Amino acid sequence: MNPKRLVLLLAASGLALSAQGADLLGVYRDALVSDPVFQSARAQYQAGIEALPQAKAGYLPSVSASASRFRNQVDTSTSPQVDYNSQSLSVSLLQPVFRWQNWIAISQAEQQVLQAEATLAAARQDLILRVSQAYFDVLLAQDNVALSEAQKTAISEQLAQAKRNFEVGTSTIVDTLEAQARYDQAVAKEIADKNDLEVKKRALQQLVGKPADALTPLKDPLALEGPKPASIEEWAAAASASSYAVAVSRAALEIARQEVERAKAGHYPTVDLSASYSKSKSPLQSLDGSDITTDTGSVGLQLSVPLFAGGATQSRVRQALAGRDRAEQDLENTTRTVAQSVRQNYLNVTSGIAQVKALEQALASTQSQLDSTILGRDVGVRTSVDVLNAQQQVFQTRRDLQQARYAYIMNTLRLKAAGGTLVEADLEKVNRALG
Repeated sequence: MNPKRLVLLLAASGLALSAQGADLLGVYRDALVSDPVFQSARAQYQAGIEALPQAKAGYLPSVSASASRFRNQVDTSTSPQVDYNSQSLSVSLLQPVFRWQNWIAISQAEQQVLQAEATLAAARQDLILRVSQAYFDVLLAQDNVALSEAQKTAISEQLAQAKRNFEVGTSTIVDTLEAQARYDQAVAKEIADKNDLEVKKRALQQLVGKPADALTPLKDPLALEGPKPASIEEWAAAASASSYAVAVSRAALEIARQEVERAKAGHYPTVDLSASYSKSKSPLQSLDGSDITTDTGSVGLQLSVPLFAGGATQSRVRQALAGRDRAEQDLENTTRTVAQSVRQNYLNVTSGIAQVKALEQALASTQSQLDSTILGRDVGVRTSVDVLNAQQQVFQTRRDLQQARYAYIMNTLRLKAAGGTLVEADLEKVNRALG
């Protein structure tokens, strides 16, 4: 095969994907309104923030009213039967004055709101990662299909040339059989790659709720940037303050600490302001049969002092203390896990940059090797099998390079997500690398 012919095939494998379609940012914004997982997180957030008004209600007045109307019948042995109607109306108000557990509940609810906000922010970061991964999975699958088609075409030309050489007696049947075997393998690989592409498209469709057939590909070459700041320990230290996972655990610890105080409040007295008014009407006690109306009103403070509850209050305090200890360990574990995730993704980014650069150099080297192998075969010092092997190296290196580029982008996003700094602006930056 002519070396220029293979270069054109490789270029075509990339140009086949250059048609403009949906970009990463557009797909992400579709997923914001279509992804069931994120919509569930939104609903969970709305439910979570309702904890605060519910807790505040514990220190607001409660007012109730009731009304009744009865038909009464009185029959005694000393007087004739009396039938009469009675009506009553009552209104009552209860205003907590001192209930320490209610104040604690408000503080706990404020922490629950912080938890809900951090959980929703983490869900948004997770959506960015899931959409990006699914998007680049489709691009990689498209690249693999294009490379499989180009490789099959290149091998088919080698097979045709091997057959011609065998017919004129310049090569053996071994070259033809080897080329045929490689061609059959290429056909099988193409089928597998096309199937994988359909699977990856369906995975992306699950996120956005509609088919994603045309996606904007990655530009070539890809600009590579290292993590900023450049210190891995700076990333790990910053993550403990900005990670949403740590924020959720930190709020859980504060809630657990306040739960101890809330349990202790079972020993404290409570004071409530109580007021009521009632009005009733009945003719039963009237000598002339006319209705008697009674108005009753009361207002006062009610003090309640707990003396003994069978040991339940002490048990709840011990339970809350154990819950606080557990929350402290959970926070420590989350902090360590986040720091480890940050360090791992930091190393993945830095090593990914080196890997992409090495594979770019390897692609140039394997292409040069293929060119020299083809020339060697033409002058009789290399065989067709050598050419097939060199071609295989070129295509495999190109596959590895594309995969390394996508992995570098994903590791960059994962690093920021682990540190709690991943936002839509980061996705916009990645989107500018498409075209």
